[in-house]
Amino acid sequence: MDPNFAADQPSMFFLKTFVMTSKNKIAIGQTALLLLMSLLAWSQKIRGLSGKITDNLSRPVDKASVYILNTNRGTLTDANGIFFIPGIEPGNYTMEVSAIGYATINRNIHISGKEQQADLQLNNSSVQLDAISVTAQKKEEPVRNVPFSITALSSKQVNEYHLWNTGNITAIVPNLCSADPGDKRNVTSIRGITTTSYDPAVATYIDGVNQFGLDTYISQLFDVERIEILRGPQGTLYGRNAMGGVINIITKQPANTTAGFAEASVGNDGQQRYSAGIRMPVKKDRLFAGISGVFEKSNGFYTNQFNNTPFDRQTSFTGNYYLKFLPNARWNITLNAKNNLNRNHGTFPLVNGAGEAFAHPFKLNQNAIAKITDNVFNTSLSINHFNAHLNFSSQTAYQINYRYYDQPIDGDFSPADAVTIVNNYGNKWNKIKVITQEFKFSSPAASTSPLTWTAGNYIFYQYSPNKQATHFGEDGELCMRLPIS
Repeated sequence: MDPNFAADQPSMFFLKTFVMTSKNKIAIGQTALLLLMSLLAWSQKIRGLSGKITDNLSRPVDKASVYILNTNRGTLTDANGIFFIPGIEPGNYTMEVSAIGYATINRNIHISGKEQQADLQLNNSSVQLDAISVTAQKKEEPVRNVPFSITALSSKQVNEYHLWNTGNITAIVPNLCSADPGDKRNVTSIRGITTTSYDPAVATYIDGVNQFGLDTYISQLFDVERIEILRGPQGTLYGRNAMGGVINIITKQPANTTAGFAEASVGNDGQQRYSAGIRMPVKKDRLFAGISGVFEKSNGFYTNQFNNTPFDRQTSFTGNYYLKFLPNARWNITLNAKNNLNRNHGTFPLVNGAGEAFAHPFKLNQNAIAKITDNVFNTSLSINHFNAHLNFSSQTAYQINYRYYDQPIDGDFSPADAVTIVNNYGNKWNKIKVITQEFKFSSPAASTSPLTWTAGNYIFYQYSPNKQATHFGEDGELCMRLPIS
């Protein structure tokens, strides 16, 4: 029996207390009556969803994941393909079934006061596309139910397309363009709506946390469950910085099965990428942990003609850490942390004018060379509660970024000693801190009403102690002579 089931039996606790305080025959009779009523109530509690998962040859599928969307209810099939999920309130649900080597499917089901039977067949992933569930409307639902323009990329697609960075999705997502000037902070536009400021026009969420600005932005992709790209204004549900749309990234969370991965890639220009991770149950059905990371290194793509050396040598490490606790079937508490350590010797490979860029590709000429130290840390605590009346969630997030250049950085992008930018004024400055709090209430998964609703509140606090100086060198007067266009 599911260990979460005991949490759904308050009547048994009442009965036990009553029997201990009963001291006469009348009380004994009342106790027997209450015992019968409690057993009847308990029998009504023993309702749920059972069934068998097979393949297209009617063979049982072992360790298939069966999950009820927008709940904590889920299980794995046994060696005979049999599953049972107890304690489900009556209502209409969407069930999702997935297994390694098979195409994911979802089905609408109705749970009544009795146990429901749902026997399903899985097809090989080579002959059928996965059914994708998304959270575009702040709830889990099949992508076909979303009433606006959306592109959803599954974990399989992310791996097959070798999407290592959010900028890579430019090649496969319509109406989206994303690129960075060399500092791994992607400026993204959807349907031509963009901005070059540090407050983006396209919001990026990772595991429900708004990457509040380009300062606290983490662009690396690894151990991804899916990516959702929502086109068009999304301010109603996602708030600020969503005029162009939203990129919603969900990473893989630990569950009852132990799973891991490791990958190594080597390319030209000294490119190296190593990623690994593991997810496992610490205590089955209760406590889960996960850790993953990726290390990237490159000798640079550009040559600095000023000293004939590689310009943009980079190294970076990004980590993702999970701890998930399920006190019972109605509560889900998740602690997540992410960090990104980026070191870049030559941050902005820029030249003056498009003509120069096309005439001498991957070459530049800058006299001021600096190394960027860029440290990002994001953490969040998510609490979700599910019951027959409403679903509630709270997410508290803290983000911090400290970025500085060890030497003045070139501001004129030329070999002239004209303009440099200084921002290394110690740990007190250029350290961005953001605190966000989101509360959300929504209709329960069991609701049979045709009307579904979502309500919530989003609060943020941002602290940006920026300090930098512009220095004019011996050739600084050249800048004064440039015509203003």
